Parts: sequence; structure tokens; C-alpha cells
Amino acid sequence: MLKTRLFAEWLILFVAMLALLVAAHTRGWTQRFDLLLLDLEASLNTPEIDPRIILVEIDDASLEEIGAWPWDRAIHAELIERIGGFGPDAIAYDVLFVEATDDESDAALAQSLTQSGKVVLPHSFAPKPNARFGEVPLYPLPMLQDAASAVGHVALTPDVDGVARRFELVRGGAEGSFPHFAVKTLEVAGEATNYALSGPDPVPSEAIVRYGARGAVSAVPASAVLSGSVPPEFFADAIVFVGATSPGLGDRYSVPFHAGRILTGVEMQAHLANAMLNGDLIEEGDPGIALALQIAVIMLLFASFWRLSPRSALIVALTLTAGLFAISILSLMLVNIWLPVSGALLAIVIAYPLWGWRRLASVSRFLESEAASLREVASLPKGRGRTSEGFDVVAQQVALLKRLTTGVSGNLKLIQDVIDASPDVMLVTDGEGRVTMGNLAAESLFGTAPKAQKSTLTDLFHLVGGTLDESRDELNLVDGRSFWLASAQLDEEVGSEVLSLREITENKEAERQRRETLEFLSHDMRSPQVAIISLAHQADETLSPDERFSRIADQSRRTLKLTEDFVQIARISNEGVEREEAELGSILQEAADRAFPLAHRRGVKVAFAAPFEPVFATVDAFALARMLDNLISNAVKFSPENARVLMTLDEGDGEAFEITVADAGPGLSQERKEAPFARFGARDTSKGPSSGLGLAYVKQVVDMHQGTITVESVEGEGTRFVIRLPYK
Repeated sequence: MLKTRLFAEWLILFVAMLALLVAAHTRGWTQRFDLLLLDLEASLNTPEIDPRIILVEIDDASLEEIGAWPWDRAIHAELIERIGGFGPDAIAYDVLFVEATDDESDAALAQSLTQSGKVVLPHSFAPKPNARFGEVPLYPLPMLQDAASAVGHVALTPDVDGVARRFELVRGGAEGSFPHFAVKTLEVAGEATNYALSGPDPVPSEAIVRYGARGAVSAVPASAVLSGSVPPEFFADAIVFVGATSPGLGDRYSVPFHAGRILTGVEMQAHLANAMLNGDLIEEGDPGIALALQIAVIMLLFASFWRLSPRSALIVALTLTAGLFAISILSLMLVNIWLPVSGALLAIVIAYPLWGWRRLASVSRFLESEAASLREVASLPKGRGRTSEGFDVVAQQVALLKRLTTGVSGNLKLIQDVIDASPDVMLVTDGEGRVTMGNLAAESLFGTAPKAQKSTLTDLFHLVGGTLDESRDELNLVDGRSFWLASAQLDEEVGSEVLSLREITENKEAERQRRETLEFLSHDMRSPQVAIISLAHQADETLSPDERFSRIADQSRRTLKLTEDFVQIARISNEGVEREEAELGSILQEAADRAFPLAHRRGVKVAFAAPFEPVFATVDAFALARMLDNLISNAVKFSPENARVLMTLDEGDGEAFEITVADAGPGLSQERKEAPFARFGARDTSKGPSSGLGLAYVKQVVDMHQGTITVESVEGEGTRFVIRLPYK
């Protein structure tokens, strides 16, 4: 809902700024600023004045020497004759002769114009008679117009800021088209410029002048010309502009600051002619192109508002502003095209603060709502609600939210710590079944894979070589560990789940042992008891009483051994070992002595070479002795007559010692080799009763001492057990 509202406000502001841009561009609201940019470029790119352009000034000194204005037209005739006698290319005489004076003076001026053949006279415009609108040209006297080489208009319309920058090179109307005074002057001078009236690229109707610096036009007073003090070569091949420059004559206009702020009309004509000679006139660009450029800029700005962060959007706004300035300046400097861009600048200046305010308002509301929701899950000390901490309301809201998020983060950390403390593996999956979170137990089992956020459960199970038994919800690993899998949904719409893997390896092992124990009790323990009962009630005479009692005794001893072995395994499983310092040589020697009666009956010798020095270790002497009894009795039982059972004690490297028990019997069966220490495993009863618990007890004692045991058995050659135990 909030995003939809924000988009609507963004769209409204975007449309409003486009409307503002179009209105500013078409109605000239920002034209003054564009004109300032125009003047700035002109001040950076001031043109040089062509040395052929000469200005003859009717200044204060000339008026003081020759007489008050207006001068007699005979004086104008003399001035034209003197300038024309020096061989100029053209004389632009910027004085309006629209009214007749005495006939003799007018005739003298007309004659000088005719004799020169290079004089251009100005004309102006007057309101159209008997009409509300329109104008008609106001030409010089007909005799002067006919005598002049050309006539051009000197009409001038300042820009909206009152500064004269643009000239109508060809002024059109109902009465026809009227070339500008400077255009006709260059025609008379024979200059084929880019602004000629005829040719493939005709002169534009309007252009903007890039003025030269103040005082850059070479100038001489009219009085100096009349007095003959100007050298003749000064005017040779020159384009001479003659006009009033005296402040009292009033022919003065406002110009850009770099040109001196005030120029007379004749000076402006000289600058216009210079710009045309150098191909340096500025034309206003196509309004449609300028408007399209500005619209593109506003679109980029608003795209940044929507897609970028406030900092990035500010950078974009500043870049677009600088870009508009650069485009305006470079288009003027490189191609003399003026592109007004102030409308877009105005839109940027207005849009960015408005959108920033809108974003700030949204952030403030968001902070307020988030703070309200977090109050329910984060506890603050009393009196620490909204406080005056912070410069303004937003800063206070940020401070409050920071405190609340700190409280929530503490709660979340506590929850995470609780989850990490769980011994069970915990995983969280997303709607696509990918793991997004795992606790420390998960990292211990799967490594860092749960944090990758791209792994599925199948990937993780494959990573550890696990196989999932879906019917039992069990994960079985290659190392023998087993885990029970339980899951629950977090979000039904998303499909996310939380899964728990609880290790059940010990439970499964205990279950297996319970099954084996039950089998042992129901079969191995039951069998000798049934045999004893059967022998006790046997009434036939197939067995003598002595033989029958002997068998009963064998079955009783078997039951007793089974019971004793089972009790010892249960005891050491439940109670573990009780370590104390003991002398190893004595333990082995006593085990050999205890085996002597059995070995003597079977004709087997038990050999042990005791070390020269006592060897002490921290072990459970009772468990170690019983372990040796099991190994030696098995070795004696399966050794052939006159064989030898060899026991050795190797002191090792100081960290661990080795005990070896080797016989020369038939070796272990293939089935027993596959699991020599399995409880209730395969056993050989050919040499007497066997429960298969003896080697299981041996393995348990070794494991309790953090040791290792290896079996080397070769068929027909014997079996060798090597036990390595630490000293401590």
C-alpha cells in the first residue's frame, strides 16, 4: 500500500515537473537565466576584432571642433569624400537622413555618395499609417537613397532583460523583406561570408552577436579625418563605420557586461559586421530539440529518484545540472548554437527538494510505525521512550529506533545463542528447499555449507556421504553415525521449514545390543540349561552316571563362563576403568602363571620374557589382567600340542607401550576375521564352549584405555594380537 502511494506521488511530481518545464520553455519564464549563461560563454570566448573594421566617431571632441549637432550635410559630404579618397572597401554611414534640409547641402551629399560608390545608408521603420498594426520602412531622402550603394535597416529589439544581443539580419513583413545595415555593408565590401543574402546557405533571419571586448574596435574621431591628420593607409581596404558616439546624441544601448554594458549603435554595427566576417554569429537552437533534451534530463532525474538511494540520486541531480551547464556552454563554443536549458534546471531545483521532503516524510512515518511495532518485542529501561535526544523529530525517531533495534538484536542474539547451544543439528530452508540458516551443530556436521544459502538438503547429505531412509526419517552416515530427522513448517505461504537432526547413534547401538542380549539369553544361556535338565532326567542306560555327571558339569561351567563374561562386559561398559599405577611385567607374568594349568593339560607352553627393569603405567590392572586371560586362554585352546604361546612387552616410545599375544593355531575363520571383536559374533566351539564375548571384552578394555588393537591371522600359521596402550 505504501509503495503504491509513493509511486503515485512520484508520478504526480514527475508530470508536474514536465508541465513546469514545458511552460517555462515556451513562455520564457527562465529566459533571463539562459541569457546570463549566454553572456557567460561570450565572456569566456570573446572574439578578436578584424583589423579592417574602422570606426569613425562623431564624438564630443568632433562636436566641439566642428560644431553642434546636427551638422550641415555638406560636412557629411566632405567626410565621405575624405574617407572615400583613402580607398576603403565600404563606408557604413550610420546617420539617418530622412528629412530634407537646404537643397544645396542635400545635393552635395548625394553627389559625394555617387562619387564614392561604396556608401551604405541606414533606414528605420515607422508605424503603418491609418492602421493599428504593422510598420513601413522609413528610407533616406529619395535622392540620397538613389545615390547610395545600398540601404539597410538598423532596427533593434532588446531581449527581455533590456540587453541588445540579437539582430534581425533580414526583417520581413507585409511590405517585403529588409536586409540589415551590416549585411548590406559586407555585400558592398565584396565579402562573401556565411551570412550572405544569396547562395546555398542564405543568411538567417535572426542571429545573436558575440561582442568583442570594450574598446577593441579601432576608432578615430571624425574631426581628425576632416582635418587630414589621419594617414591615408589607415583606411585602405577597410570597412569603415561612421556614426555618433557622443553621449549627448542618445544613440546608446545596453549590452553584456564583458562588452562594457553600454555601446552606441555604430559600435554595435561594427561588432555585428565582425561576427559575420568571422562566421561567429550565434543562432538559437531548434526549440523542439532543446525541449526534448530537457525532458530527457528530467526523466533521468526521476528514474534516479525511484531506483537509486538518496545519496546516489543527489549525485545524479548534481551531474545532470552540471551536464546541462556543460551542454549549453559547449554548444555555444563549438557550433555557435544556443540551447536554452534553464527550464530543466528550474525543474531540478524544485523537484529534488520536494522529492527529498517526500522521502523524509515517508522515512519519518516508517520510523514511527517500526518503533511502535518494535516496542512489543524490545524492552527499554523506564523513561527511555521518545526523548529529546537528537536535533529534530527525525533524529529523535532514529535514536529511538536505534535503541529498540539494539534491544531486538539482543533478543535475537539470545535466541541465536540458544539455538547454537542446542546439541541437535538445526537447519532452516526457504520455499525452494534451499538452506538459509544453520546452527553451530549444523556447521560442525556440514562445515560452512549451511551459510552458502544455495545448498539443498540433498546437497548437504551428499556432502557428508549420508543416505536418507525416508521410511524411518533417518540419516545414516558412512562413519556409522545416525540422525533422526524431524521438520516443521515456518511459513505455509512461503513454504519455509525448520529441520532438526538428532543423533541416535548410541540409541541404535543400545537397541542392537539389547537385541543381541535377548538373543544371548534366549539361546546361548538357555541351551546349556536345557541340556542340564535333560541330562538330569535321563533314565536310560546309554550313559554311565559318571559320564552323565561330567556332561552336566561341562554345561554348568559353560553357563558360568557365559554369565561371567557377560557380567564383566556389562560392568566395564557401565563403570568404565579405574586407573592406577601398576607394574606391567608383573601383570603379564601373573597372566602367564594363571594359564599354566590349562596349558599343561593341552601340552602347550606359555612363554613371556619379562623386561630387565620394571615398567610402570597408569592402567586398570584388573581389566588388563582379565583381557590377557581371555587372549591367552583362546591362544592355548586353539594351539596344537607342543606349540608355544608367546607374550611380549615393548616399552615403545615413552608415550605408549605394546603387548603382543601370538599363537601357532589354525588362525581365525574368515567370518571371524570380518568382525573379530563383535559381541555374540561368530565363534568356534570345536575346542570347547565359547560365548564369543571374550574378544568383545578385550576390545572394550582397549577402547576404555584409549588404545588400539590389531589382529594378524594367517590360516594354518596362527594369530597375533598387538595391543598399544598409552602410559597415562
